[in-house]
Amino acid sequence: MLTANVQPVSAKDLYHQFKSNQQVKCAEFLQVKGLEGFDVYNPSVPFMSHGEWVIAGRVERRDSEDSTVVFFREEGGALSPIADAPRFSLQDPFVTMIDGQIVFGGVRVIWENDRIVSWVTDFYRGSSIYDLKYFATGPDHMKDIRLLGLADGRIAVLTRPLGEAVFEAYGCIAMIGFVVIESLDQLSPEVIANAPVLHGHFLPREWGGANQLHLLKNGLIGVIGHIAYWEHLENDDHVRHYYSSAFALDPETRHMTATKVICSRDCFPPGDAKRPDLRDVTFTAGIVRQNGGTAEIYTGLNDCQIGRAVIPDPFTEYEQLVR
Repeated sequence: MLTANVQPVSAKDLYHQFKSNQQVKCAEFLQVKGLEGFDVYNPSVPFMSHGEWVIAGRVERRDSEDSTVVFFREEGGALSPIADAPRFSLQDPFVTMIDGQIVFGGVRVIWENDRIVSWVTDFYRGSSIYDLKYFATGPDHMKDIRLLGLADGRIAVLTRPLGEAVFEAYGCIAMIGFVVIESLDQLSPEVIANAPVLHGHFLPREWGGANQLHLLKNGLIGVIGHIAYWEHLENDDHVRHYYSSAFALDPETRHMTATKVICSRDCFPPGDAKRPDLRDVTFTAGIVRQNGGTAEIYTGLNDCQIGRAVIPDPFTEYEQLVR
């Protein structure tokens, strides 16, 4: 149901609702060849470039956040780096197609004396991965900025403001903002920073963001994202819980559906984690919709692996809604 007054539900409760009727199948790790000693995680979804399917991945050593984005092709059941493809000093790559062009982006970390002091999201565009050209940067301290071409040629932009001002105003670690621009040329730090916030996603001290946008057949925007919270355990232990999520948004009225969880870390086999507090993380790349009411979901796992699984198409119910 689309409504102007969505009421947030805790991430923990959404997770338990999901687990009560879990239908995730074929959950697996994507293996990587040719990058021994490095982890590959937080990928893009597969996309077409230069006549072949390509996936971008975040590559770094286990004890570092000094990251490089590498483009891969899947060969023999494993990801192999594309030797002549460009590489970018970014984190958490994402890709969409707008006006027949690849729009590629990632998070550029700003270092000072071997310490991360800030980050921004950089955007590139081109006809293939071989001719990507920089065209825009988001505001300081903002990740999870995602774009979508609408049917009328305009561009939907979902943002993720966070920081003291957000916490003081809403009690949340981060929120989701939304604005529509006329073209990619209008994308700027000011436009992104001033996008009005969407309400109803997160309870106080929780957070999340958009990871991928789909234009649904009824004109709604289908959003694949994440919802997260900290859990403090005994003996000063703590863990970050990140769940894959989905909701729908009407770009004209800003009415939304409630958020739902669509995948979680425990859907996949046991595996390593970059740090103990990251042992329950699914940082969603997005989905590839299939025939027959299913979708393939791609996600980073525990900040050190890539997971892929088959899930019920989370947008099927949204496409039945009347605007």
